[in-house]
Amino acid sequence: MIKQLSVRELADKVEAATGPITEWQFLDVREPWEFQMAAIKHPNCPVVHIPMSVVPLRQNELDPAKPLVVICRSGNRSMMIARFLEQNGFGELYNLNGGMTAWSREIDPSVPLY
Repeated sequence: MIKQLSVRELADKVEAATGPITEWQFLDVREPWEFQMAAIKHPNCPVVHIPMSVVPLRQNELDPAKPLVVICRSGNRSMMIARFLEQNGFGELYNLNGGMTAWSREIDPSVPLY
């Protein structure tokens, strides 16, 4: 089952960490130009960028045994990828509810809206 993770829950987790969160994975599935324009840039949140179109080819770069938060602009593409990964053996999956738009509005207004 894919769970929804709010941007506040993610921000609290990142801020509470004493270093990079390595027991979880953070996957941004947006296009390269989107990722360059607006991304979560926090040393405790090591985000892996794999565009949606190539996730099927690169899913082996992810650990199916670790919790995985999937990120996109609004939460739609990330949910599609989370469903795909669930069908391919990934266990604990989270969709970042509201995506980078919610992150910008609620957590970090320095991240551009687009």
